Amino acid sequence: MPLKTLQMAILGGNEEAVFVGLRNFPAHKLVLIATTDTKDQAEQLAGKLTDTLRLAVSIVTIQDCSIQTMLDTIGQLVKNETEGFQDFLINVGSANKHLTCAGVTAAFIHGIKTFDVVGDRLEVLPVMKYGYTQTVTEPKLEIMRAIERSGGDVESLEKLSEIANYGKPLLSYHIRGSQESRGLESLGLVEVERGKRGRLRVRLTSLGRTLLSTTQTK
Repeated sequence: MPLKTLQMAILGGNEEAVFVGLRNFPAHKLVLIATTDTKDQAEQLAGKLTDTLRLAVSIVTIQDCSIQTMLDTIGQLVKNETEGFQDFLINVGSANKHLTCAGVTAAFIHGIKTFDVVGDRLEVLPVMKYGYTQTVTEPKLEIMRAIERSGGDVESLEKLSEIANYGKPLLSYHIRGSQESRGLESLGLVEVERGKRGRLRVRLTSLGRTLLSTTQTK
């Protein structure tokens, strides 16, 4: 049975990029992600696509161009549509630079194939097949949440052990990693700094905070 594909196009002005994406990739449904400034344009484009291609088109309006808003929007779309569609694509070819940045970040976190449009040519972006939300284990997320509860910065593994209810050897394994498994540090989700008396200070990175905000919405 063929996969059903949902395309998401972030609208920012260049309508032709949306058509290029539809010509080159399958789409059983298209979602136009528009800001309040491009909502009217999105409605007109949706009408054209529905009439000419007989394609199901819906519009999602976002209030700003922030990464967090885009993360929440795309995460909710995937959650709502996962029963009807097995494949997801994001087209950032029409987006301005701020929306492109937010869209690519969301794709990276969620593990969604993404492409840009340059003229009439596609550029598939190097996004992991499985995003961070699928590759970071629950114990690692629990440790990150414990750090977040402490303001995002914990002065030592002893202190973190008390907060997270994990022993120091297990904390070290999940933070520093091993030959078989990457730790939170190498994944770029925490920073580790050796402080006074050899204590390891652990703090969340911006990527770590972003990942936590995404998992909490699920």
